[in-house]
Amino acid sequence: MKFSAKELQPILNEMLLHASTELPKDILGAIKEAHARETKDLAKKQLEAILGSVTLSDEKGIPVCQDTGLVTLFVSGELIDHLEEVEKALDRAVRSSTSKSEMRPNVVHPLTRKNTGTNTGLSQPEVLIDRSTKKTTMKMILKGAGSENFTNLKMMMPTASRQDIFKHVLQVVIDAGGKTCPPNILGIGIGGSAVQALFNSKLGLLRPIGVAHPDPEVAQFESSLLKGINELGIGTMGLGGDTTVLDVHIETAGTHTACLPVAISFGCWANRLAVAELRGRKFRMMR
Repeated sequence: MKFSAKELQPILNEMLLHASTELPKDILGAIKEAHARETKDLAKKQLEAILGSVTLSDEKGIPVCQDTGLVTLFVSGELIDHLEEVEKALDRAVRSSTSKSEMRPNVVHPLTRKNTGTNTGLSQPEVLIDRSTKKTTMKMILKGAGSENFTNLKMMMPTASRQDIFKHVLQVVIDAGGKTCPPNILGIGIGGSAVQALFNSKLGLLRPIGVAHPDPEVAQFESSLLKGINELGIGTMGLGGDTTVLDVHIETAGTHTACLPVAISFGCWANRLAVAELRGRKFRMMR
């Protein structure tokens, strides 16, 4: 099946608006659950404020967060053979959204800091190939600077134990504190090359909350990290509380005998996502 920029742009326009103004139901549900079980009064009030803000954004069609972030689009399946058309369509969609003030112009030159004014140019927005599924999908994430700034990559010793990785992840979360706007979703890439680990950590942020890794060993590690991080008591916005992370998603890849890369990506509470899947001859919004 052939895909043209003209036919892809409308669904990408829809995905941008959806991601910017609405939280996925699984994330919203997890925040509501965190609010229901929260025992610290200040954290409970913070979660109430978040829920009120999300409702207002949904009703008025305005961004969930003023930092509408950088756009990353993961494509899979048949779209891999049509990357040029995908990139054209996404560029046009982002320009259109920015011109309508649906997105804040965030993209600047890394050295001169001159703003492009369109959220495009200088290799933005980003299109990445996702080979984790054979389905033809587009998965979009809008990632603000607060969470992006605390992305972490460590090339650990290949002899490092699971406990060593556990301690490292907890220390990264402690160092980030409230600066990543918790409660967070944590994506962790373990193995592969340094680049692959970073890729997998961001891809992990797109997995629905409550969906464990298919490998039971990895799933158990996710569960132990979720428990351990929440026992730190960092809480909502770093002000203390029972929930620091809503979920932990690990993605793994085979690595070199002398390597052990561990990459960590934070998704803030406003982990803004949109997913569309090809059904028949049309893309349907799935999340």
